[in-house]
Amino acid sequence: MANVIIKSLHAGEKLPLAKDDLIRQVQYVEKKTFPRRDAMDFDTEVHKRNVDLVIIVDDVGAPDVLTPARPILVAYMVFAHLKAGKAVLLHKICVSEDYRRRGIARIVLETQAERLKKQGCTKIQLWVDEGNMPARILYKVLGFEEVSRVNDYYAVGRTGIQMLWGFSPV
Repeated sequence: MANVIIKSLHAGEKLPLAKDDLIRQVQYVEKKTFPRRDAMDFDTEVHKRNVDLVIIVDDVGAPDVLTPARPILVAYMVFAHLKAGKAVLLHKICVSEDYRRRGIARIVLETQAERLKKQGCTKIQLWVDEGNMPARILYKVLGFEEVSRVNDYYAVGRTGIQMLWGFSPV
């Protein structure tokens, strides 16, 4: 089973929330955001042992800890651990439409990179569509470097760029 990490956008700590409801929210946003050929099958992914599914929620307005309001999905990220934990593949990062353009993807990536470094990870790799300039700019600002290109990686006419972010473990 994947390591499902649930964090509050505000409190920053793991919350005792129903994973199934949040995974359904992730599936809905995934289908709404990505073309069918690019959408991830979360029913399969959450059962893999080498996968981390990080879910960020907005839980402001919850009346109290015992009866929390239904959390709203802010963002999610999927990592696959490679090479005995020394490297990870950032398979997916998505910020819900209502939360975009607030720097959330950057904060989530930086936070998770720190967590991974503490676990001994030395690099994060990813693939990005050449035409996705906002994502490419974000990754470059964070320190990712373009290392290769593959024509027709995503579909005919859609070039994939492999990017790498290496760092020393803590």
